[in-house]
Amino acid sequence: MQVMITSVVGVTFANKKYGVNRQEIIKRLSGKEKVYLKREPKNRFDPNAVGVMVVREDGDLKIGYIKAELAGILSEFWNYYKFNTAIKEIRNGNEEKPWGISLEIRKFRRNLKKKRRKRRE
Repeated sequence: MQVMITSVVGVTFANKKYGVNRQEIIKRLSGKEKVYLKREPKNRFDPNAVGVMVVREDGDLKIGYIKAELAGILSEFWNYYKFNTAIKEIRNGNEEKPWGISLEIRKFRRNLKKKRRKRRE
């Protein structure tokens, strides 16, 4: 198992699709929420883009993206590994500095063995 710590980027942009500002979402997080990574192969800026989603009862919301360099690496291994993601740190913002968030990403090898069917005789 490999562990990676990374900052989430794009946290100052609006969520046009969801109608909620990412800074407002991050401000309200406790750090105990479930988060997950979501590939965006149709992203017009980067086909390797990996969004960071926070799980909420009223619908999951995007809080930003994984850095492009790391997203490219994760994309290469996406079919072979499972990524468990958790909030590592929430950094308080102010008028001069935006709120920030760091993630801990744990990489596990997927079980790629197919179950064999018993042959009928």
